[in-house]
Amino acid sequence: MQAINKMVHRTFLVLLLLVGLFLGSCKDKKTEEPQIDAIEELTESTDSIGLDEGMEEAGAAMKEAMSGLGNLFIGGNAKDSLGNSLFDESGNINLEFLKSEQGAQARESFAAMAGISEEEVSLALTAMSDFNITSVKNAVEIENSLSNPQIEDYIASGEASQNFVEILEENKTEARERTADFKRKAALKKEAFYRANPSWYALTESIEDVYIDSQMEMVYLPMGDISFADSLVVYTAGKQGGENPESVLGPSKGQQPKREEFTNLGLEGSIVVFFDDNSFTDVNGPDIYVFEIGSIKEPTALSISKDGKTWIDIGKIKGGTSGLDISPFVKPGETFNYLKLVDLNTNSGFPPGADIDAVAAIGGALRLNLDSAVLFETGKADLKPEGLEAIKELSEQLINIPKGTITVEGHTDDVGSDASNRILSEKRAASVASALQSALKNPSFKWKIVGHGESQPIVANDTAENRLKTRRVEILVVPF
Repeated sequence: MQAINKMVHRTFLVLLLLVGLFLGSCKDKKTEEPQIDAIEELTESTDSIGLDEGMEEAGAAMKEAMSGLGNLFIGGNAKDSLGNSLFDESGNINLEFLKSEQGAQARESFAAMAGISEEEVSLALTAMSDFNITSVKNAVEIENSLSNPQIEDYIASGEASQNFVEILEENKTEARERTADFKRKAALKKEAFYRANPSWYALTESIEDVYIDSQMEMVYLPMGDISFADSLVVYTAGKQGGENPESVLGPSKGQQPKREEFTNLGLEGSIVVFFDDNSFTDVNGPDIYVFEIGSIKEPTALSISKDGKTWIDIGKIKGGTSGLDISPFVKPGETFNYLKLVDLNTNSGFPPGADIDAVAAIGGALRLNLDSAVLFETGKADLKPEGLEAIKELSEQLINIPKGTITVEGHTDDVGSDASNRILSEKRAASVASALQSALKNPSFKWKIVGHGESQPIVANDTAENRLKTRRVEILVVPF
């Protein structure tokens, strides 16, 4: 990225030269020779006092010269005729635009400015890494992408220009420095988590990850991408603002998410999300992390629920707070799947209302579902042959987990009495637990069996299809 920024610096010097020529010719119409000394003095000033101050000295004439390039080099919010900008909202080079079909004119300008061919610009962009590192895994992907066989073959052929080689080497060096720094800081976050939770562990090292938010704060998640909310339950846009409700789902987008990549609640807006493949539970320290956007974090109320009906108020996210501890409000080992965020009507920016990139469970439990229709005959608790096969397949997902607590929960619909449904659900949970124990053959697990009966439907028991969804067995794996 520094290599590209140097290319931009050269462009500004060219523009300053044009401005100097323009000013010199206008200063004295009778003088045929341009004011070369003044031009050189102006150009040297950009090296001695910095690019920004040099731009200020050029003033309005600078802007006039820049307009010839479609305002692409002003940066910030300056757009071309198609609404594209060479710079993103954070002032970094917009690589996505440069790589696009719409960025052809900008690539042509880069080629002339850097003294390389347009083909070399396009080839170089395949190896240019995005400034926005989202996680440790993303940092590793960036490092791996630096080895580009096509570019290496081109350089080995002897046809590559010296400028092209230098730009690529500078990019590699800068990218490796950024990723190494990210991974070093991430390792400290992981160490801090395990100091506070010595009995916890990542389900596997291939799953765990460390993520960063827009405030450069990092959080270690033992379950990696699984930790994030999976589905949208309810979204109510606020009085002002409110957009992109689906963007809150899935992993965070790093330090610089785009406008369409995060959810805006609007003033007094709210959102309820559901964690499909995991649940959140209490660990030492924060249990839930909200990736809020912006330097000013609008106050937001957070609640959790087991069933989406009965809510427990956890507290407020405000100021620099992104993590909340649920321990004062829950019992040890309890798990929850619903999370609600409500904007508290503090208009401190545009768009108004809280901006949420993602939400994650720090202390997560792996959550697996089995359909009772596959497992059992109606009203029965003995496993069918296909049910045994389904449990055997599910055990493959847990085979590499060395230890933990496995809770098997049975659920029924509302057909029949509450008492009979509770008994049936517990018997079904016991049958699944027994079969799963046999498949895993791991004595290090602790086991819990719970029968909830009809008390925790995932949808209303008002149709045959919904009742089928509610009849289920859930398996929760807590890694401690």
